[in-house]
Amino acid sequence: MKVVVSCDAIAGLSAREASEVVASAFHQAGAQVAVAVLGVGGESLVDALAPVRDVEVIVPESVSTLGSRLSGLPAGRYVVDLTGLDVEDLGRELLAAFDPDPSVALKKARSATASLELMAVVADDEAARPLTGLSGLASTAGRAAGMDIRQVLEADARAEAWLTQLGLEDGPGCGAAGGLGLLLIALGAKVVDGITVTAGLLGLTATMRQADLVVTGAHLLDFHAVGGPIVKRVAAMGEEALRPVVAVVGRNFVSARELRLAGIESASGLVPAGAADEPTKADLVRVAAQLAATWTW
Repeated sequence: MKVVVSCDAIAGLSAREASEVVASAFHQAGAQVAVAVLGVGGESLVDALAPVRDVEVIVPESVSTLGSRLSGLPAGRYVVDLTGLDVEDLGRELLAAFDPDPSVALKKARSATASLELMAVVADDEAARPLTGLSGLASTAGRAAGMDIRQVLEADARAEAWLTQLGLEDGPGCGAAGGLGLLLIALGAKVVDGITVTAGLLGLTATMRQADLVVTGAHLLDFHAVGGPIVKRVAAMGEEALRPVVAVVGRNFVSARELRLAGIESASGLVPAGAADEPTKADLVRVAAQLAATWTW
């Protein structure tokens, strides 16, 4: 039997630690196990891509340091994590690292990064966000920040002027990460969310198609969040690959019917949903062993 394990953090363990515990249980039950840890951003992204040897993950401390870093990279593949950056003024600091004149800086930046294959990681809800318009950066971020309509329109006009100054066109992803998406796309980067990047680089789709079972997990499973973005994505990928997906979770608040609607065959809780005690690693070891005994043949 072949099993794919891809869990989020559970019972105080990191995603990798939790996945390894579950994988060990299935391995001891006689299964062939592949572990694929997915990451959203920050440390989870770095850890998820650690097994991919020909890709370097860049987690910049600021927009200006990102510009400096990009200017001196050797040829290769790079995942640039934009999820933790505080971006102001549409990311002008990035170009300032190349030249004071934005138009000149863009040409220099393109020349400096011509030999780089860049993947810019942003939040899932930003991956397709344009820079301007009703669904663009100014409108969505402005409304979230409590701007009135006049302020939103002014911000949108500044974004339009920025596009014109640089001679660039708007499109999906250009409004991601406060406008850095526009600049990274102009440098040839693909703007995408962290789970998509990690799943792609780890070849998770192909691995699932060779498996008999997919196991995922999270600290909490409720109907609203369905375990969070990693569990939802793994369930969707398993369903697309026509493979059964089961979950190991700290607490489960979802009925069997609702689980099936979410693409999950079953969910094993480490502790009862209403229990006062917090789930532990020992609970995960115990429940993973029970699950492996049930699902191996």
